[in-house]
Amino acid sequence: MHIPYFVRKIVDEKNHCDKQTLLDLNAFCSILPGPSTTQTITALGFKLGGPRLAFLSLLAWLLPGAILMTIITISPRFLGTSHLRFLPAMVAAFLCYAVFSMLKLVRPGVLNYLIFALAGALGYFITSPFLFPIGIILGGFLSANFGNRKFVPNNTPFGPVKLANLTLYMLIFVTIGSAGLVLSRAEKHSEIGKPLILFENTYRMGSLAFGGGNILAAMAVEQYANPNENSPRHRMSLDELNTGLGLIQGMPGPNFNVAVYLNGIAMKNYKYNTYGQLLGCIIGMIAIFLPGTLLIFFALPLWDRLQTYPVIQRSLDGIFATSVGFVLSAALILNVYFWKGNADFSQHIPEISIFGITLLALASKRIPSPIIVIGTILAGAFIPL
Repeated sequence: MHIPYFVRKIVDEKNHCDKQTLLDLNAFCSILPGPSTTQTITALGFKLGGPRLAFLSLLAWLLPGAILMTIITISPRFLGTSHLRFLPAMVAAFLCYAVFSMLKLVRPGVLNYLIFALAGALGYFITSPFLFPIGIILGGFLSANFGNRKFVPNNTPFGPVKLANLTLYMLIFVTIGSAGLVLSRAEKHSEIGKPLILFENTYRMGSLAFGGGNILAAMAVEQYANPNENSPRHRMSLDELNTGLGLIQGMPGPNFNVAVYLNGIAMKNYKYNTYGQLLGCIIGMIAIFLPGTLLIFFALPLWDRLQTYPVIQRSLDGIFATSVGFVLSAALILNVYFWKGNADFSQHIPEISIFGITLLALASKRIPSPIIVIGTILAGAFIPL
């Protein structure tokens, strides 16, 4: 849902760039692992003011939401379970509306809509995280070879490509990955190693999540709320996960900030004290954004060169359609869970009503997301069980 908002604020109101440049930049960021909307903001800051403005843009974008999620996560007397019981209904509606809003930005054409539908179906039936990079490559390949986008020459001056950022990214990935692999074999018995394991898991998710925060939601089910209670990845219940996904909709900034909540709750369930939970929140914030940030600083100057090729420009439509398709798969996964749990409509009228009211509120475009979240929480507080 950030992309339509970016178009309205950055293009229509502030005129920092044109709409196609913004969408192409977002499509490029969808090629890279990590939070695509955050990378889009960072890349735009880089193009407008260099590395310093890019870094300041990144902090201004992520810190407010990360701080709020940290406060909520470590609060010992946060809202009771009954207050949050309608959040899954709200999350299901948010994801449905996210698909609708982003689909309107897909370039019209049979091929792009087919790529969108195919990515959504595959993302629903195949839960492997490796599907995301494969899907992005396949979508770009189909669009590059069979798309009809007209080539527009790019005369942007080229900046230097800094291999140091890519080297640092790979060094962290290999080092943390190797340590996490060793420690994860004894995760239940390694109290000291748990924070490092969480850092590795989160860094890996940030390195494999293509297409934005809603893709991360699908990956988090496997990494943090594994239904097998004997699995070391059963770090929280699905209800706890849904609570975080619901709360993040009302927070400013990127949905990837849900990693702050996930790691803080994981540390809480590991019986760590408040300082340990705070450490988990910090781990979540750094580990989830670090890989995507390192890659954008490396890849953006390279991107200026690549987009001078017609085949690269044609591939962008398919890449963007694929990323929207993966948002569809996340919507399907969580909506199936929601509707199965509320199959008896007569017993779940409040939940279904919240779903419908949330959709109507989002479609009106007059009610800010935080107000919807607050209203949903208040409904949980005042509507009797």
